[in-house]
Amino acid sequence: MKAYILGRQDPMCSKIFEQVRGIAFLATPHGGASDAKLLNWILKASPFSTSRKEYIAQLEPTSHMLQDINDQFSKMCGYPQEHSSPLAADHHSICKFISNTDENYVCVKGVLKMMRSKIDFAAGLHSVLPASQRPLSSVSIRSTQDGAGERRSSAAEATKELQEILGITYSLESELNARMAQKMEGSCQWFPRKQSFQDWFECAGINTPIFILTAPPAAGKSTLASYVIQWIRDVSFDTACQYFFFISDHQVKRTVSYCLRMIAFQLALRYDAVREALFRLKDETNATFERQSSKDVWEKIFQGIVFRIPFKEDIFWILDALDESDTPGILCEMLIRSRSMTPIKILVTSRETRDVSNLIHNAKDKVIHEALTPADTYQDIKECVSATVRANLPQDNEARDEVIDQILIKANGSFLWVRLTLDTIRESWHTQEDIRKALRDFPKGMEPLYAGMLGHITQQNPSKRAMASEILTWIVCSYRPLGLFELQAALTTTFGEFLSLEDTISQICGHFVRVTDSKVTLVHATGRDFLLNRSNGFIDKHEGHQKLALACLRYLSDDNWRHIFALSLRNPKMTKPTHSSRYGDQHPFLTYATQHWAYHVKNAVRNSDELWDALDTFFHGYILAWIHGIAISSSLQTLVRTAQDLRYFCHRLARERAITADPPISLKIHDAQWLRSWATDLIRIVRKFGRVLLQNPLAIYRLIPVFCPSKSQIGMVYGKTPDFGVSVAGISSSWWDDCMARVSGVEDETISRVFPTESYFVTLVSTKGKAIVWSSETCAELRSVYHNEYTTHMAVNKLGTMLATAGVRTVRVWELSSGKEIGGFPQNSEAKTITMTFGHSDGSLIIGREDFSVQTYDISSGLVTSTFWTRPRQNFDMNGPRFMTISPDLMKIAVAERGKPVLVWDMEVFQDQQPWRCVRHTDRLRSVHEQEAWTASEVVCWHPDVTSIFILYQGSGIVHWNFTEDTQKEYPHIEGREMVLSKDGNFLLTSNPSGTLYVWALPRFNLIYKLFYEDIVRDIAFSPDGQRIYDSRGAICNVWEPDILIRQDDSGRDDVSNNHDTGAESSILSDPITHISQNDSTVSQITALVCDSEDEYYCCGRDDGSVAIHSARDGTKVRKVYNHSSMASIVALEWSKSGRFIISGDDAGRIICKRLESKGKGIWAVFPGFDIRLNDLVRQFVFHPNEGSLLISTESSDRLWRIRGKAKREISRKSWPSSIGRRWSLCPDDSNILLWVDPHKIDTFGWEDLELHQSQSFNPTPADEGEWETEAGRRSLNRTPSSGTESVRCISATRNGRQLIIETVPTGSFSSLAPRNTRVHHVPTFSTTSRNTNVVRRVALTDLAQQTSRVLGIFNDRTLFLDTTFWVCTWELTGLVPAIKRHFFLPRDWISPTSLQLVTYNEHGTVFCPRNGEVAIVKNGIKT
Repeated sequence: MKAYILGRQDPMCSKIFEQVRGIAFLATPHGGASDAKLLNWILKASPFSTSRKEYIAQLEPTSHMLQDINDQFSKMCGYPQEHSSPLAADHHSICKFISNTDENYVCVKGVLKMMRSKIDFAAGLHSVLPASQRPLSSVSIRSTQDGAGERRSSAAEATKELQEILGITYSLESELNARMAQKMEGSCQWFPRKQSFQDWFECAGINTPIFILTAPPAAGKSTLASYVIQWIRDVSFDTACQYFFFISDHQVKRTVSYCLRMIAFQLALRYDAVREALFRLKDETNATFERQSSKDVWEKIFQGIVFRIPFKEDIFWILDALDESDTPGILCEMLIRSRSMTPIKILVTSRETRDVSNLIHNAKDKVIHEALTPADTYQDIKECVSATVRANLPQDNEARDEVIDQILIKANGSFLWVRLTLDTIRESWHTQEDIRKALRDFPKGMEPLYAGMLGHITQQNPSKRAMASEILTWIVCSYRPLGLFELQAALTTTFGEFLSLEDTISQICGHFVRVTDSKVTLVHATGRDFLLNRSNGFIDKHEGHQKLALACLRYLSDDNWRHIFALSLRNPKMTKPTHSSRYGDQHPFLTYATQHWAYHVKNAVRNSDELWDALDTFFHGYILAWIHGIAISSSLQTLVRTAQDLRYFCHRLARERAITADPPISLKIHDAQWLRSWATDLIRIVRKFGRVLLQNPLAIYRLIPVFCPSKSQIGMVYGKTPDFGVSVAGISSSWWDDCMARVSGVEDETISRVFPTESYFVTLVSTKGKAIVWSSETCAELRSVYHNEYTTHMAVNKLGTMLATAGVRTVRVWELSSGKEIGGFPQNSEAKTITMTFGHSDGSLIIGREDFSVQTYDISSGLVTSTFWTRPRQNFDMNGPRFMTISPDLMKIAVAERGKPVLVWDMEVFQDQQPWRCVRHTDRLRSVHEQEAWTASEVVCWHPDVTSIFILYQGSGIVHWNFTEDTQKEYPHIEGREMVLSKDGNFLLTSNPSGTLYVWALPRFNLIYKLFYEDIVRDIAFSPDGQRIYDSRGAICNVWEPDILIRQDDSGRDDVSNNHDTGAESSILSDPITHISQNDSTVSQITALVCDSEDEYYCCGRDDGSVAIHSARDGTKVRKVYNHSSMASIVALEWSKSGRFIISGDDAGRIICKRLESKGKGIWAVFPGFDIRLNDLVRQFVFHPNEGSLLISTESSDRLWRIRGKAKREISRKSWPSSIGRRWSLCPDDSNILLWVDPHKIDTFGWEDLELHQSQSFNPTPADEGEWETEAGRRSLNRTPSSGTESVRCISATRNGRQLIIETVPTGSFSSLAPRNTRVHHVPTFSTTSRNTNVVRRVALTDLAQQTSRVLGIFNDRTLFLDTTFWVCTWELTGLVPAIKRHFFLPRDWISPTSLQLVTYNEHGTVFCPRNGEVAIVKNGIKT
């Protein structure tokens, strides 16, 4: 290596050495030559030499040069891509191999193959490799997002994106290196020679059993696992092994979810197919997995992607310390049930816990079990002890042997015991008597050893004992292992600055703590159990968490944080990771305190006055700054986790009060309601304002509190705005509303089905054959697909990227992200479709029919690949099945005929099968003659474990039937019409005939949520995460987000595997909660909205035909003006500028005009105007500036009416042959002229007779080219669009009349909010009055259009618009550089396509937005 470095530096040799692509060193320790000294003496005595030869002296066994060489070759140098592999050889045999199966040969060959691969890549030959065999660095990666064309240009960028998708935040290789560093050279080599391991390693085929290695604690399982990883890498070319180490004291690394995501991350780094599938999934659905449950990760990534890929090589997974995971039983079940196209060989290490024992016992044919014994590791322990003792007692053979023998007698296979013993005895290695005494006194077993270590701590002086206790409390109770600087910052407030905290720990903590790579951890997981054991009384868990909670809260309760966070946002070049790293450098404890203070509150003493005072101080003075810091780091899920922890804390407090006969005063005085309300607020802030916080973290101070309900904690404490600050009025609800959105399908057409995914939800209007795709985030309509026939069923694949719809004659398959049809086939049977789902691959569909057949179709060819019959064909009759429901694993199907019991069939068994049969206990009591009169079953839901089903019976409750054991449990009190089970099996949702929804917590069927809502439910569904409810009622689909469905996520916030509190929490969270929806279905919705010019009133029309005036101060109704028919909806409304006239049109063509007169103090007199009916719907009303005339514009005609005086009459009419897409506007500089504006021209008409004065065409602009999204699909525009393809949606003029802003959208897309549907131009108004030109110059505001969902108009010479994230913004046109300014946002639950089309504003800058039958009034939001 030294020669290579010197060669690269030598100008004469550098070009030669630049061609070197790798160096393989095969070396053995050099023992030197014993005759070297003799040779030097001979040469010195020779007459030809007068001195000792140095180069010969360097061959002497004790020479420094040989020691240096051996040191260099006995360890890795730390160079990039360096790889080290041990060989069992000496200098005679290191290059000589017995056969091609020789372990040394295999190892060397693997290294050379690895080097060859890298050389090929450098030479550009990597393209000939199969895609699945290329390393990440050797491929270019392209995004699959439609139209994006974005390239992930480097491996670093791809790796970073994978980390974001999978939520990978910790390095895994460092953990492997740390464990390998603990391994002694030559140890563990016995393990690959075990017959059981060889049977597992050499097993061929996809049914490879799982190798389970069990051993007692501290027996070296993790070191052995790390050795196996390295051994497989050496044998299998360094690429075929993925691994994970569970760590019990790290609340993230102990979760099954993180384990699976880390395995997926390693697979994606290795294999193109996995990586591209994850990128494609992210592009199409915006899916990320950090907060998804382990079951969801398993289903989407492993079952949906990994197991479907035919890799070219076997895959190895090494999972260490399964017993330290949060849910080992779930992982065991997943591994046993895995079905992969490629053999996956899994090795698991664990203590023999109940879950592992059950796995070994119940799956004997799928498991190879090896129990590690002390005899297996005896030699390794002996080498470890001998090496340590020899190094410390090199001269005294007798004492050395005695120490070794005594330790081995007591070791009993425990490496940890040996290491702690040696560390302790080393302190006594002064005299032989000291050593003998230490050996006599040293206990056998870990428990006595820990007791001795603790005794050493407690015998120190009080100051050291207190410091050691504090340090151990932090280490034992922390959420994750703390860094050395984090711990030092946390301890500084108590003890001051440390000279060297690491030295302090080693001196006073009695070998309980180790510092590795600046991370402070306990020596072993069993140490935590010992220190928390109440029998020794050293650390009380709840008091320890209280200490940490107080330290975190006091650290965060500092006025400086708001200033620090604000300063960080002033540097636009700093990315969020830069913020985090800078805070980590300057404020080491900030990240930990910010993320985990609530975790410690949850586990703290609940009756502590000190803790409650700290909470009160924090929430009433510093919580907004805390939220600000979280928003900067983009970790909003911290708010949800905090809320969950606070809820748990409050529930435990309430429970202690309830179960204590005479609770102490400390439990009585603390009112937890305000803290529970804050927990609710934190969840709602994320749901309602999450996007806002990420875009503008400073909004938490000025904007977000005023948009919160008045009775919420954040609203009461921080929502009071100063004079001239932003304020919100008009919303009667003072508390959070569970209704997130209400969307409609086709007008007056029933939504028959609703199907949610993570990114979308789909509603089906069967009669129209139309499926509408909505955004799960904003509930905005994204696109529609048309089946073009009556459609009965739809299904979505596991990844949520494909939609299948089934009609009477055809089945069609669509891409959800684009709406493109990607497959389909004709129905080959006249039998009606009863059920449909995607098969084991996305290329197949399983369809159950009325003729009792279940057929699997290949989507690309439409061919039937298999058929299963749920009834013998010879027994057909005219009665088809009432329902068919396929199990989640696609292996079983539940079928019920009319008047017969539910049957469950195994679709893997095609012949001679007797199905499971569910006969209710009440049906068994019937007489023989009544046996065919079974209670009718309505709905069946499969439990995720596929061993039981829930059956809803007509009018007689629910039965939970475990068909594998034939046991039933009845719940007759549940009245239901529809029923659905959450994906994880924790919640059951039912609806009764009156439309009330119920949520039941399983398995005990406790009612936790009840929602009253009038109207019959057609379909109900849970979101995939179980935290949202969808229901369809008539033409409406409601989206509900009850707080009670927010549960602890799968990130290990609770000690679910070993904490006795878990059961208590489960009981608390299932207490009945009743919620009465504030979204009464009888409330009429606002369909038209106008406001006056004085900021005093607004007027709205509703879907019940009413027109009313409201106060612009608080939204109270001042007066109902008049009514159209109660069956009609107001579609157009206009109020003259003086307030004297109001006119409205409904969807039946009726137009009513009234004259108004204000009597002061909110009193209005109403006088008759005119009442007419037209054949067309009104599109627009325009009053003359003097209010003597009125223009009524419909789709096909324009009418001019005289409204002043007693004789109201039509004075002129113009008819048009087709839809023109026009909109009328007053001329800014001439009150006698009307402007006709359509997409390709501006015409001027006279107010007197509606005669054309001048017609001027627009000049074409680059914005006229491209592709638009319309209801019928995409439409290409290669020329100036015709008036039939697009329409003008908005016209507005600046105050000085110099410019017009014109917004156009595709015809029929007025309700669309997609930015691609919007074009924005501005036009200088002097051109419209000029007689010297026939062309009007317009300028396309392309940048503005790309950021606009809807233009509202012009306010103070700035274009006012809603951007694509629904901020109310202005675009400055008067400056040299137009700039966008964001003013305030519309909350998430205000957003719907209908309400956003009605948003309006007045000349004072007050913005009005309809919301659930009311109007939200935002004042001072856009004032300069």
